[in-house]
Amino acid sequence: MTRLQVSGGAMNSDMGRVRELVDRARTSERRGEAAKALGLYDDALAMFEPETLDPFLADVLRWKGTLLRERGETEAAFRNYNQSLAQASRAGAPVGEAHALNCLGIIAQRRGDPKEAERLYEKAAALAHTSSEARLLGMIEQNRGVLANTRGEFALAAEYYANSLAAFEKTGDAEALSWVLNNLGMLHTKIRNFGDALQYLQRALSVATGRDDAVVRNVATLNIAELWLAMGSLDLADDWSGRALAESVERGDHLTAAGALKCRARIERERGALDKSIATLRIALFEAEGAEDHLLHAELLRELGEISRALGNPGAARSAWREAAASFTVIGARHDAVKVGSEIESLPE
Repeated sequence: MTRLQVSGGAMNSDMGRVRELVDRARTSERRGEAAKALGLYDDALAMFEPETLDPFLADVLRWKGTLLRERGETEAAFRNYNQSLAQASRAGAPVGEAHALNCLGIIAQRRGDPKEAERLYEKAAALAHTSSEARLLGMIEQNRGVLANTRGEFALAAEYYANSLAAFEKTGDAEALSWVLNNLGMLHTKIRNFGDALQYLQRALSVATGRDDAVVRNVATLNIAELWLAMGSLDLADDWSGRALAESVERGDHLTAAGALKCRARIERERGALDKSIATLRIALFEAEGAEDHLLHAELLRELGEISRALGNPGAARSAWREAAASFTVIGARHDAVKVGSEIESLPE
């Protein structure tokens, strides 16, 4: 989960006001006040002249796009990122282009097109390298790590994350550090290295809390819930997923809400509350609808299969798992596709 980042952008007398609005928007976004942040971004954007070549406009468009992306408004984020890329190109700002390409890579990955994501990351990295943008290169390394993690290439993902972690620790970049710590926690949870996973996630949560960063705090809270669930600590998982759900609803973040509901549905299934579990999962599917997050959709379908099997409905389980396996395959998550395939084979005919 990586995010981020004058010639007459607005009337010269208004540029101070534009930057003030943007600063307030970014502060509101960090604090989880998404609606307020969106309004401030829109107010700032309205002050730019129509034909401006100011590269700052590309930044504002991108920042607004990232806020929309984190709320699950994928198509709106995609439009903002493309506008940012076009503006950076017109302004002759290669760093702005690199940032926009990196963000478009995240969208391609979410939409289930890993080849396009890799192409965009490579293009962004080339521009960032030419511009000596070390921070941006670290961000791109993280995104490549997320891609490798999804593909089941865990050693490669760890290498990408380690590179980013070293760079951000060296520069004392707390914001970027919180991202990579969260990603390392997710990786170690997946490979069942639970002790390290908990340390990384607790560090991510601590850094985010210290920065008053509601977005990273919310995501780290959910990932701690997932960790406790993987460890079989249902009460702790229930507590942490409840916190994550409350925070995401308050922030208007549909994707994190869907993830928290998925976690809760599994907890209810493992406790034997199957009717409650299927109802919770349906709400999760509703929250995720329209976000175009293919990985989350596949994970929700996998859980639907588990609940259906527990309810004694192997036909419904097979149908859900087949769709999940197909989705995992499309996004390059071969490791998950194989595991779901094994579950299908275990079902009675």
